[in-house]
Amino acid sequence: MRGPLRVPVARVEAGASILDEDASRYVARVHRKRLGDRVVLFDPDRAIEADAEITAIDRASVSVLVEAPRVATFLPARRVTLLQATCKSDKFDAIVRDATELGASRVVPVVAERSVGRPADGRAARWRRIAVEAARQCGRGDAPAISSPMELAEAVQLFAAGEGVSGFCLDPMADAPLGPALRRLAPEVELAFVVGPEGGLSPAEIEACTSAGLARVSLGPLTLRAETVCAAVLGAVLMLSR
Repeated sequence: MRGPLRVPVARVEAGASILDEDASRYVARVHRKRLGDRVVLFDPDRAIEADAEITAIDRASVSVLVEAPRVATFLPARRVTLLQATCKSDKFDAIVRDATELGASRVVPVVAERSVGRPADGRAARWRRIAVEAARQCGRGDAPAISSPMELAEAVQLFAAGEGVSGFCLDPMADAPLGPALRRLAPEVELAFVVGPEGGLSPAEIEACTSAGLARVSLGPLTLRAETVCAAVLGAVLMLSR
């Protein structure tokens, strides 16, 4: 049995509240909720949620009575950053959805030498909306941060090479498999993964990753699509973190 409708909002506070235009439309028009129905409001930025009851519905807004906020029930067990080379927009949309459902804390779109095009301005905001919607659908209490697109070398230095982070560069030609490397790490260790475009990372990019301290690892001998690599890697992390 499905639980109450989950509604993403900008802020969750106890007491009477009026949902914003998007949330009101979602509750009243998309799901046709009525007076007295209960929903769960969640703030994907602060990982806070609360039960709420609908107290009024008019043409432009929905009013609710919000109960005491609480820490979101379902949150990722560890911090994981995905540094994903950009690809065609629909494929990157799918990667953001999968990364959200599988527990990524941050998605960093990186422009690699073999990336197909460069994301248009404002694309990060679109990906953030996709992440929030994916969090709502899967029951997650937060949503991953979505960085603005950046060059791979800069992204590695900012997000994958810091103290306390174990970084991995996915390379199908690497000798070391990812699985044993993950199993050797304590479950609280923060992780970062660099995933190249469908044409793969260039030798210079792989060198930049390894020079920054990232381990060069492989998922095996098969050639995988970029979106498949994301799901395989984050799925493995999810299983090992439980």
